[in-house]
Amino acid sequence: MLKTKIKRDVKKDLSQYVTIFLMIFIGIFIYTGINAYMIGMQKSADDYYKENNLQDFNAYGSFKEKDIDTIKNIKNVKDVNAILTLPELASVANKDKHKVRVNYINDNTVSKFYIVKGEKFKKNKNGIWLDYYYAKENCLKIGDILELNYGDVLIKNKIKGFITVPDKVMDVKDETSLIPSHEDYANIYISSKYISRRIMRYQIMKEQNIESKEKFEELMPSFNYKDYIRYNKMIIDVDNKKNIKSVKEEVKKFKRTQAIVDIKNELSYSSYQSEIDEGNSFIGIFSGLFIFIALLSVITTMTRLIKRKRTEIGTLKALGFSKKVITIYYMLENFKLSFWACITGMITGYFVLGKYFIDLEMTYYEIPNYKAGFDIKNIYVSIFSIICVLIFTYLSTRKILKLNAAETLRAERPKVNIKSIEMTKSGIFERLSFSDRWNIRDILRNKMRTFMGFAGIIGCMILLVCAFGIKDTIDEYLKVQFNKLNNYEYKINIPEEVSEEELNHLYTKYGDKTSKSVQVEIAVNDKIISNNIFITNAGDLVRFMDENNNYLTIKDGVYITRKLAQNEGYKIGDKIKWHIYGSDKYYETKIIGFNKDPQNQNITMNKKYYESLGLKYIPDSLYTNKDLKNVTNIKGILSFQSKDELKTGVDTMLDVMKSMIAIISFVAVFLCIIIIYNIGVLSFAEKNYQFATLKVLGFNNSKISKIFLKQNIWISICATIIGIPIGIFVVKKIFISALSAEYDFEIKISFLSLLVSTLITLLTAFLVSKVLGLKIRKIDMVSSLKGNE
Repeated sequence: MLKTKIKRDVKKDLSQYVTIFLMIFIGIFIYTGINAYMIGMQKSADDYYKENNLQDFNAYGSFKEKDIDTIKNIKNVKDVNAILTLPELASVANKDKHKVRVNYINDNTVSKFYIVKGEKFKKNKNGIWLDYYYAKENCLKIGDILELNYGDVLIKNKIKGFITVPDKVMDVKDETSLIPSHEDYANIYISSKYISRRIMRYQIMKEQNIESKEKFEELMPSFNYKDYIRYNKMIIDVDNKKNIKSVKEEVKKFKRTQAIVDIKNELSYSSYQSEIDEGNSFIGIFSGLFIFIALLSVITTMTRLIKRKRTEIGTLKALGFSKKVITIYYMLENFKLSFWACITGMITGYFVLGKYFIDLEMTYYEIPNYKAGFDIKNIYVSIFSIICVLIFTYLSTRKILKLNAAETLRAERPKVNIKSIEMTKSGIFERLSFSDRWNIRDILRNKMRTFMGFAGIIGCMILLVCAFGIKDTIDEYLKVQFNKLNNYEYKINIPEEVSEEELNHLYTKYGDKTSKSVQVEIAVNDKIISNNIFITNAGDLVRFMDENNNYLTIKDGVYITRKLAQNEGYKIGDKIKWHIYGSDKYYETKIIGFNKDPQNQNITMNKKYYESLGLKYIPDSLYTNKDLKNVTNIKGILSFQSKDELKTGVDTMLDVMKSMIAIISFVAVFLCIIIIYNIGVLSFAEKNYQFATLKVLGFNNSKISKIFLKQNIWISICATIIGIPIGIFVVKKIFISALSAEYDFEIKISFLSLLVSTLITLLTAFLVSKVLGLKIRKIDMVSSLKGNE
């Protein structure tokens, strides 16, 4: 009998059951999908790093072949590989814009190649191991001959394998590039046994400013190139994580070591990890908000739905069913509904949303065999949701079952609040129309129903304000970075070994507005933190802003970005102690001001002050407003980029976030419609008796529909007004908790976004009320009025 009743109940209240299912489904779908994406990114990287033996840290310097064994013999060092990375990018023959970074390695036991296709690396085998993504973009095959122009040297070799490398997960041309450019840039690896004499001759000629090969042969007639091979990087694997610090100290003492950088501070690792860390807190708040709002609406709906079944519960009780059986019946009914909603939400969240986001993200990162991840927290959240539904089902059912059978067989009498009636008869209320006074009395008489309506609509408003607010904040960041701070059209990246003659040539042709970035270690109390100093000689082509968004002139002294000052507790007048990587000399400089930068938190000084410290200024960037649109190559420079290309790069990096915001906005609107529709349906059902009474008193359908519409619009307007500041507050909390120490975004929510969020909410409430208002003419007055006799 009860099984048959379940089918009838579902058929009778199908719209309520569908909305309950959808609300639980959407909450779990969003939570599981985003969780699957973030966990998948982390687990895929962790597995990749572990299986391919990612190094613990890098030592930079000028190392000889014999130094490899010396460092390998340091206590607790597990393994060491040496790399000579050629300082200039090589050009691919017949493809001027295609650049390749050439790496000669002595072995590949640390940060081992993942072989996508082709042969495994062997140190005694000649050939090129090429980045798989570049090969894929350019339709290259194993066995193809790759021709490269490195200065005046031709490097020509056969491709032996397509690879990905654990310490090149984020593989960019240089630190000024924001996203990988797989179609025209790659790293290649060759065994160091096959470094050619021509390569070493070219390097020495560059370093010693020898102009011709003839002059070189005259100066160095017995040149043995193997004696001049110097590896500029050692990648070091330590036997245990707890020994990393002591090993770093020992390597640091080695005379040829210039700098030591933990792998976690390298661009590839840190960029990938910061994406995960920001996403975890950023999206965690958002998905948690979805779960909370959906669950709140579900509990409200479930409670009111059972309350409507008062007479059915009374009938079952009168037929002899025990309280326990009746309670279990309703709990079982709602358990099945919430269980299947959670199951379908988890499955589709993982396979649809999670897979979509991680596929999109991995277009920028080089991790093979990645996949979305599943976390036990998804099951915990689902169980929690089901338990909440069961608890409130139990409480609602038991509340009705406490009454005797005679009472439960009668519909609940509308509560008459004498005070509210008296209040609406006097003062300002006396001037109001009947419909206004009726609605005020109904709101005061049904405070819980009104509150739940408020809560649901406020929740929808918060979600919409958050979605649009995040988009506006990102747009504001792009505006500040590329329209206000970057006041140039092109940025030219200058190599470290540039000659004075080449610099003067660049100055003559493109102007002398330059900058330099140096990697430093800052001593803060008992810890050492890595950062960089930006030395500007760029005039107004690179601008700075103070904390009040006014343009700032960099005077003689040290400026600290606002976010860095907050993180480390710096004040104006404090002195900071720092040294440049590769030098043991510390400088103690005074902070004279703060500047604000949305993207980089660092130290800034001008060229004059930098040189006053006894340091030599050789720029690494030149800024110009000359038109380089048709220029394909500039002699003696690494690369150049237009401001539009840099902005496109940032836009591309934000594509995942924008897609996520678009999907969340769509789902938020959908959830908003469901919640408002559900609130409207339940409110209408609970007012059947009052509407039937109004009909008997002579009110026509149109008048009653306007009364119903007016109350819903009142509630929606009030809830929207309350939801706006709460939504703004949540956006601020999201950015405060989610952004890493590298970013300092100005929270921006435009009036248009608030207006659109408000219109979506109010329009939804209006349309739902209008649709439900059509049902007034279908009210059965006899059954509605007889139910309370």
